[in-house]
Amino acid sequence: MTLPETMSAAIFAGEGQLAIVERPIPPISSPDDVLLKIEVCGICGTDLRFLSVPPVLTCKPGVILGHEYVGEVVAVGTGVKHLVPGDRVAVMPDLPCGHCRTCRAGYPNLCENIQSIGGDLDGGFAEYAVAPAYGLIKIPASIPADQAAFIELLSCVTGGVYKAAPMPGENVLIIGAGPAGLTYMKVFKAAGVGQVIVAEVNPWRAAFALEHGADRIINPREEDPGQAIRRCTQDGAEIVVDAVGSALDLAIACAGRAGRIIVFGEDAKARCTVRPFDIQHRQLRILGSYIGLDQYPRAIQMLESGAVQLTDLITHRLSLGQLAEGIKELAAGRGAKGICVL
Repeated sequence: MTLPETMSAAIFAGEGQLAIVERPIPPISSPDDVLLKIEVCGICGTDLRFLSVPPVLTCKPGVILGHEYVGEVVAVGTGVKHLVPGDRVAVMPDLPCGHCRTCRAGYPNLCENIQSIGGDLDGGFAEYAVAPAYGLIKIPASIPADQAAFIELLSCVTGGVYKAAPMPGENVLIIGAGPAGLTYMKVFKAAGVGQVIVAEVNPWRAAFALEHGADRIINPREEDPGQAIRRCTQDGAEIVVDAVGSALDLAIACAGRAGRIIVFGEDAKARCTVRPFDIQHRQLRILGSYIGLDQYPRAIQMLESGAVQLTDLITHRLSLGQLAEGIKELAAGRGAKGICVL
């Protein structure tokens, strides 16, 4: 296969700036490297936070953004044994070192030296990418590209659902109807829970969630969420997911006795005021969930089986040239999930 010399790529060009540039096709420079022709790359809330003004998360200047991507293997380094050209793969963008204390303790997602593709290293908003073989997992041809774009997000969500251990008929409250909250909604529905209630203040997102599977919407600005959740569940939700990362107070107020609270959303600046008595007296479990490195096989199985369908969450299908404008739309709350088709 003859490759072009250059490719188009979307890079972080400074505070709030995404630029489309021409870059050389990345070379295979180590035995573990794999060159991929990228199919599709999802737009994540992390990308929006990198590009916000001021930035909520920091990103290496000049790095190619995008980490939710899948592609076809074009070439492999001399040390790669489990992949060959033509294989289709999903990328695990968070790369643990494998030797620090937390990696050795079985928590590679909490690696002290973790590096992130699309933030520290070049990512997937490009026509080609090089990634280490240990961060790649084969996926079947039967999973359409639109579904495959959700594998990374779905693996993270599955990690939270796995911790919550839902039982059929239990009631779930999801705080926030962004892409993560909507994906939680779909997975909990597939798991056979009872009601899935969504708390959302953005009218567009609230309507979208209701149209795509939510049983009820609560707007915390218009009604007391604790009272509202108890009117439709008697005791409160057995499972509450904080998908925005700043709503632990609300999650505690809405959880029923012996409820499980999944803190999933990421907001380093958020603060909350917690009354320990509310946790102790109702025997609540508060569970942090961060990255889903061990959940990729489950996420792929969900999509391959058809048990979880996510393509109806896509509101923006963009080319690289449309990416900057599409990200602005998504950041303004005028969309659900965006993908970049390469």
